Amino acid sequence: MNEQPLLAVRGESLLEVDPEIAYLSVSVTARDPDRAKTLRLLNKRAKANDEILKRFGDAIEKIDTARVSVSPQLRSRKPEERISGYVGVVWRTITVVDFDRLGELVAQLANQDLTEVAGPTWTLRPASPVHQRARVDAVQDAVQRARDYAGAIGSRLTDLVELADVGQTSDVSPRGLMFAGAARASARPASAPDEFTFEMTPIKQVVRGTVEARFRISPPDLAVEEPDRN
Repeated sequence: MNEQPLLAVRGESLLEVDPEIAYLSVSVTARDPDRAKTLRLLNKRAKANDEILKRFGDAIEKIDTARVSVSPQLRSRKPEERISGYVGVVWRTITVVDFDRLGELVAQLANQDLTEVAGPTWTLRPASPVHQRARVDAVQDAVQRARDYAGAIGSRLTDLVELADVGQTSDVSPRGLMFAGAARASARPASAPDEFTFEMTPIKQVVRGTVEARFRISPPDLAVEEPDRN
């Protein structure tokens, strides 16, 4: 008995959806000739940012301290190692879920002394159901393609031989805005620091799913019809 023919196809899906979370990168810097004063300034400015973050409540899901650095600044590169001062930096990553308040948050953080705000970076959660949707849609696309190809040669699908996940990725754009407190302070009225806000438009996230599948099909009907000579 002849073995049933194999049909191999690739199924694909593409979803364009709104982001679920946004990341802000916030750094606070302090400089002074005295190391102890540098640490006090750094702590004071970090606490000032903490007070701002507290006012946004549930709009912020998580605050992570990515890194803390305190280092001496040398007068020159000569071997004497003469220290001219110290610089301290605290880097944080802010996870924001309420996009309506995102522009307000950026504006208030950027208004602080020696504070830099970078972002937002829009993305989906790792466990977002959108990823599952993309995979399921890709499988359904593979089955439909296989049926189309089989039907074109007078066959039908009889069995699934293999289904492989080729890859499922999300196009997450890092594009955003960067604001430095000193650079933007002169562009807004000093009398109303809490009323200013930036307009933030979330970037659509493109999620792709791809699978490869092989099916057994019934013997094709490849008989060629004679052309009508009448």
